[in-house]
Order: sequence, then structure tokens, then C-alpha cells
Amino acid sequence: MVPWEPLLVYALVLVWAALLGWLPFRLLERISIVDQIDASAVERSREATTDSTVICPHCGQPNDRGYTFCESCGGKLPTDWE
Repeated sequence: MVPWEPLLVYALVLVWAALLGWLPFRLLERISIVDQIDASAVERSREATTDSTVICPHCGQPNDRGYTFCESCGGKLPTDWE
């Protein structure tokens, strides 16, 4: 005689584990904003910031050109002649 109850529990555990492995990825796809990003706007913004700002090599924050130290972390900013 086949023990149906343990087989049913085992099957339910397998289905539950598969859903837990699959469900978070499906939820992340639902809330993803990658499709909403306009690549041309990002490129225009990047070009605008490179003309008038310097990116801090320590923290990554943009700073106005002419500053010697980062306004955010205080790290030394690269200058035009370095």
C-alpha cells in the first residue's frame, strides 16, 4: 500500500519551494523601472554634467569645477592638469 499522505506533503513542499524561488523574480519584474528610463535623456544629462562638474573619485558625487575638495566627503578632487 502506498503512503499517500507523505507523498502529497512532499509534492506540496516541492511546489511551495518552486514558487518561492520563482515568485520574487516575477515581483521584481513587475516593479522594474528599466523600461521607463529614457537613454537619450540620461546621455544628455551626463554630457551636461561633464561640462560643468567634476565627479569625486572617492564618493562619486558631482562637484562644480574649480573646487579643490569634494563638498560631500572632503576628498581631493582631480584638477584639469592632473
